[in-house]
Amino acid sequence: MSGETSAHTRLVERLISHVREKHKPPRGLLMLADHHSFGNNRPPQIGGYTPDLFASDLPATFEVVGEAKTMADLETSRSQRQILAFLDYLSVRHGSSFYLVVPPFQQRRSAAIVDALRTAAHGDIAIEVIDGL
Repeated sequence: MSGETSAHTRLVERLISHVREKHKPPRGLLMLADHHSFGNNRPPQIGGYTPDLFASDLPATFEVVGEAKTMADLETSRSQRQILAFLDYLSVRHGSSFYLVVPPFQQRRSAAIVDALRTAAHGDIAIEVIDGL
């Protein structure tokens, strides 16, 4: 982990379990996460930013990028540039998904922030904001 808070760690754990439940391809799921249980198997940088989670099936027919954010972090310009970089990356990958997990009761506000960042080029990306309960 990259020096994150315990609240962020719990959000990443929620993200990992959600992606495992949603994506069960027949040949298995390759998942990399910025979490101690993954050791050095961290996600690749995308647009200069490292997501909290990266996943794909094998051979790759879809890709998943996931990010965990507290509200204070989500509302920074850095986080918005980061999310935009992830959406731009996924926009050229068929069947891609972006997951954002946020603290309890912050789902609606967080979805509005992501919607404001979204462009027409991001139209084919499945985007889900998850309540980190």
